[in-house]
Amino acid sequence: MRRGTALSNICWIAGIALVGILAGCPPPASNEIRVTVTGGGESPRELTREEILQLARREGEMTWYTSLPEEQAREFLSRFEDAHPYITTHLVRGSTFEIVRRIDRELARGEVRADAVHVLDPGVFEDLRRRGELYAYTPEDAHEVPPEYQEPGQWTAMRAVVICMAYDTRRMTAESVPDTWRGLLDPEWKGRIGLKDAQTGGSAYAQYYLLREEYGASFWRQMAEQRPHLFRSSSDTLGALIDGDIDLAGGILGYSVYQAIQDGMPVAPVWPKDGVPTTVGPLAILSRAPHPHASMLFEDFALSETGQEAIVEISGAYSLRDDVEPPPGRPALSELNILAHQGSWAEYRARQERLQSEYSHLFHPESE
Repeated sequence: MRRGTALSNICWIAGIALVGILAGCPPPASNEIRVTVTGGGESPRELTREEILQLARREGEMTWYTSLPEEQAREFLSRFEDAHPYITTHLVRGSTFEIVRRIDRELARGEVRADAVHVLDPGVFEDLRRRGELYAYTPEDAHEVPPEYQEPGQWTAMRAVVICMAYDTRRMTAESVPDTWRGLLDPEWKGRIGLKDAQTGGSAYAQYYLLREEYGASFWRQMAEQRPHLFRSSSDTLGALIDGDIDLAGGILGYSVYQAIQDGMPVAPVWPKDGVPTTVGPLAILSRAPHPHASMLFEDFALSETGQEAIVEISGAYSLRDDVEPPPGRPALSELNILAHQGSWAEYRARQERLQSEYSHLFHPESE
């Protein structure tokens, strides 16, 4: 396990005090869990489930920073509070990179309010891990998530999302729109495409990264020449599609399209034959979290079978657990030609700043 943090030492002291309170009532072996704490020259030991529950009750609250749409995030927190009614939750919602900037400001000032963090960019968590800003904790069901989608003891993927295209069925047919990403480069689509802005969205950055890996930087140079409209969110992109401001969403979260269909909007998805960009949203606890033990309970809930079924139901995203079904009426991940990052997340993070600068030069030249 990685080097403990100063906060772990605090937890150790609190844990020792709690053991004194619980003296004579040792928990059963089945209650042992995976939080190793050290302090005062003592040997490492593991907090028990009962100790974490007691410490979480003392904390009584936790704050979740997330890029999940607000209504969905609040519903998920409500499910957690139903399971742990002694924990009051607070929500801070923003786009992926808005959340990152807010966390960085809090860390720089030494005034951390965030406890648990979930955004759609593993590179963010790799950076926090490298800086020693993640709490060392292994959720109970982390073993249910494939190893390539977690950093053991640091972060674990809470959901997976896929990126597709979409069109307005009142104005277009499946035969009239491109069925590959390269089809977007046809001159007939110039000025008619909408994209989610990779300066704000983690899923949009993943699309940029993965299609660049597939087709090279020239793909995006040609895309910039198409003069696409950029939007802050998938909902803004869908709104522009329905209003006729664009004729094709050239990169949009799949679950947003299906939610729009359920809401009666005349849209349909296109799953490009040359690959469906896919990324994951990790969940982690900050090492300086004010309420780390309540956050441990939240992580355990979020990655449990119950929590994963809830996130699929609420958000329409995919679980990476084999025992959790895909969203109803949607293709399983195994049915799609998935484009996903191959290699280490450290490599993904190492290239991120340069590629974000490249993207900005292509699509936001006025910002330089």
